[in-house]
Formats: sequence, C-alpha cells, structure tokens
Amino acid sequence: EKLDKMMKKVNAVAAINGGGFVDENGVGNGGIPLGVVVRNGKFLYGGNRTGTVNVVGFDENNILHVGNMTVAQMKERKIRDAVSFGPALIVNSNPMKTTGSSGGLNPRTAIGQRKDGSVLLLVIDGRQPHSLGANFKDLIDVMQKYGAVNAGNLDGGSSSMLYYNNELITTCASLYGPRKIPNGFAVLPKE
Repeated sequence: EKLDKMMKKVNAVAAINGGGFVDENGVGNGGIPLGVVVRNGKFLYGGNRTGTVNVVGFDENNILHVGNMTVAQMKERKIRDAVSFGPALIVNSNPMKTTGSSGGLNPRTAIGQRKDGSVLLLVIDGRQPHSLGANFKDLIDVMQKYGAVNAGNLDGGSSSMLYYNNELITTCASLYGPRKIPNGFAVLPKE
C-alpha cells in the first residue's frame, strides 16, 4: 500500500517508509518484503527464516534495536515492531564505520532514538534540483547532532517519504509519485 493509506488506517500523526522489498528493475509493487516484518509482537513475514537479518525495530519497552539478529534473538529481546533494512548507523552511541562513498548520494530515510527515549525520524530528499541526497555518513552526522544513541538506515531511493498531518512533507524521487511499500513506522496520537 502507499504510506498515506497505511497512515490513515491507524490514524497516525506522522509516518515514514520502513523496510525493503523485492523491487526488480525498480518497478516492484511493495508486495514482498525483504527479511522480516514484526507488528505487535507477531511475525507477519520471515518468522521461519534461518541466519541473521538486519533489523530496525522496537522492543516491548519502546527501545530501538538496530543490527543483525536471528529470529531467536529477536524473540529473546522481545522485539515488538520491526522491519529489515540497514546498515545500522549508530549502535550504543558508537557511530558505525562507513567506507568508500558510503552508499552514494541518494534519497534516505532513517530512524533513531535518543537516551531519553525520544524517537528521531529523518528523511532526506534526493535526486532533485534542491537536494542531491545523502550518504550513510551524512545520516550518522545528523543523527549524532540530535543525540541518537541508536539509529538505523531504512529503505531509501524512491521509497523515501515523510508524511505529517496527512501531508507529504518530502519530495518523492519517483516520477510516478509515492510508491506502494510493504511497511513503515507511524507516530500515533496520544491516547
């Protein structure tokens, strides 16, 4: 589904895109996620997979976890909501090392968390006259500037989107507008 439709289903105040998906030749429909998808403690996708997968998600105590984990480790850590993508950008206040062009300049989406529990959502436009994009080092620098102790890179490119109050805040890099994606992270109103 498109992110704005997902957002309306849960009455979200804000939302960003999440994990990756099968996207052959850049024309995927968001229907087959990569890795795992966990919602409310249930594996919606990838719960039977073996080996490790790059995870970005929250546990039952609303603590953000990033990095490679097995399904068993995710269950041990009581991961409540998660998607697969990467790389991890900051782990336990330590910025991860980037190499080469660190992913090149592209539209980017990232999520982080400060020590006080505040969640940081970051979406950077790219492939546009007003913004070429960012690399992984740029994401790390911004997340550190705002105090992230853990942060992870999410799907970028034409999937990078930020909605706030039902308005698309960022500029979609796709000529066809916002894409269908498998999942995202939403900010829900106070109960």
